[in-house]
Amino acid sequence: MFRLLAAFFIPLALFGQFWQPVDTLFNPSGITLKSFSAPFFYDVDLDGAQDIFIGNLSEYTDFYFGIKGTTPPVYQKNDSILSSVYSGGTQFTNSDYPFMADLSGDGLPDLLIGGYNGVKYYVNRGDSTNPFWAPDSTVFQNVNAVIGTDAKPVLVDIDNDGDLDLYCGIGESLFGGPEPGITMAFRNIGSAREPNFEQDNTLVTGIADVGRNSYPAFADLNANGTIDLLIGRDLQTFVYYTNTGTPESPVWTNNSSFFSFTESSTYWKNPVFVDIDNDFDLDLVYGTSNGNIYFYQNKGTPQTAQFQYNSSYFFIVKNTNSGASVSFADFDGDGDKDFISGNALGDYVYFKNYGNNSKPYFRRATAAFTNIRQESSYSKPVFYDVDKDGDYDIVSGALNGKIYTYVNNGTSFTRNDSYFGFVDVSWSSVPSFADIDGDGDDDLLVSGESSADYSLFINDGSNNYSLDNSLLSGITFPNYSSSVFADIDNDADYDLVTGRISGSINLWENIGTPSSPQWTQNTEIFAGIEVDQNAFPAITDLDGDTRKDMVIGEYNGNFSYYVNLFSATNIDDKYSSSPGWFDLSQNYPNPFNPETTIEYTLKKREHVNLKVYDLLGCEIASLINEVQEAGSCHVRFFAKNLPAGVYFYTLRTGDFSQTKKMCLLK
Repeated sequence: MFRLLAAFFIPLALFGQFWQPVDTLFNPSGITLKSFSAPFFYDVDLDGAQDIFIGNLSEYTDFYFGIKGTTPPVYQKNDSILSSVYSGGTQFTNSDYPFMADLSGDGLPDLLIGGYNGVKYYVNRGDSTNPFWAPDSTVFQNVNAVIGTDAKPVLVDIDNDGDLDLYCGIGESLFGGPEPGITMAFRNIGSAREPNFEQDNTLVTGIADVGRNSYPAFADLNANGTIDLLIGRDLQTFVYYTNTGTPESPVWTNNSSFFSFTESSTYWKNPVFVDIDNDFDLDLVYGTSNGNIYFYQNKGTPQTAQFQYNSSYFFIVKNTNSGASVSFADFDGDGDKDFISGNALGDYVYFKNYGNNSKPYFRRATAAFTNIRQESSYSKPVFYDVDKDGDYDIVSGALNGKIYTYVNNGTSFTRNDSYFGFVDVSWSSVPSFADIDGDGDDDLLVSGESSADYSLFINDGSNNYSLDNSLLSGITFPNYSSSVFADIDNDADYDLVTGRISGSINLWENIGTPSSPQWTQNTEIFAGIEVDQNAFPAITDLDGDTRKDMVIGEYNGNFSYYVNLFSATNIDDKYSSSPGWFDLSQNYPNPFNPETTIEYTLKKREHVNLKVYDLLGCEIASLINEVQEAGSCHVRFFAKNLPAGVYFYTLRTGDFSQTKKMCLLK
């Protein structure tokens, strides 16, 4: 198990030791949700915690290890588990519907992934804790000829003969295929070690066409020895069939009212049954079209299931629609930073900080502007005090290239086009305010669809703006960029941070002065940082350490948080060829329980600060806070009273710091 876990302790050098991604601020479970999520659970590393595969519409199925001993469960993403599946690229692979079972009868779990390329089957050629997936194109050859290009596979011993049979829920095939919404069955006429699937319609007699998609999940919910069937679909409700037959011959009796308790605000429900809370009964988990995963905890017994929604599982702070943007300000005046986000519908979504300046805790909330929907889609709002009355107004970009202004009246917001109604960059406008000419008032940058569709409006001090792009000479704007000004290198002038449609981040560093900027592209600071699509960056200090952190809004509605790890006065000092002041080693053993050793080497006499933090950035322990002489040092960290999970330890000396991960197992 330790060899497998070591794969996800990636070195911070991946981001040049400038940024540390912290998923748990917006995703307390550690999971990044993507559109049309299809979860499947299996304890891959045999540690007693359910790991999770999540199918989606991107190119790859995602995999996360479950961290043992965490309630609600916390997960750690791992890309190496499925590396053999996608080692040759993604052209002939799937990402939609993962499923695991021992289909080859060797005691090792094999992998199925349904989707555009039919059912892709991968035999486990590794061992019980280190799977290696080898493709097999023969077992499902006959099945793939008839199921189309959007089928969800499920393996279950439906006839109680000791081998696994196959059900496929049928979706909408791109190039023709079976009727979408039906469920097809294939009886295993081979054996547990050499499966051979033959279509058998008697296994689906009584199962109706449920709509444009069928997503089956099987479980014996009344512990009577027969396996029942729940079907998710491209609607807001489930279809449930009780098996009133025998273990050898199912008879499907519709009982849809049994699952009428589930929420009805989402569609494309993709269910799976699993005992997540380890209480020996099956809970219900399902994915949805917007990516959210719902957990209904079984509060009944194995004989009488009673499901209750538990919002603490798989909770995520995200925009409910695509096209998320980000702008921070202390909107509610309580001393910490809240944020506003736009989306594809043209809404203004408010996220209030219920934490504080060092420990933010965001939840969606209502405000006087949350009922506003601007007349153009893809809103890109920023908080800005446009009328200088001490409260925050809203200035927003839009798909039509215009700028919309809503003035804060205290209890309501009023649209006022007299401020920026003259702006039109043709398409996809994004505003950013900064004093770019150093004269004491804020100027306005509006980026647009193409690299040429940007406009810098200089403020004369009386809110009269004139177009002057000369101060941006030398900058190349990407198409569909989301550009914001921020002092990234801490030298008292504004740099330009640009999110790209590809999901990556560009930095144009100001090497001039606050009043006379000169720009050079810096490719090191954001190297390695990339989200799925349409990155919208926001730069602000969220953890109270005076260093500017970054939050990225994404097209899929998610938010990604990156903690700033550098603290030099000027970033150029951070990655010069000059020697570092210390070397921080990886703790050992790692994972550990309950003690571990942290070693480091000082190059000179220095004041040393060594602290341990949890996934939310909360300080857990201060191990060293004193002046130490040059040489090798070590300290023991004792974690007997801490819950299992991932922790960080950070060593700071003067203006230099370094952070590494460690894992506590129990």
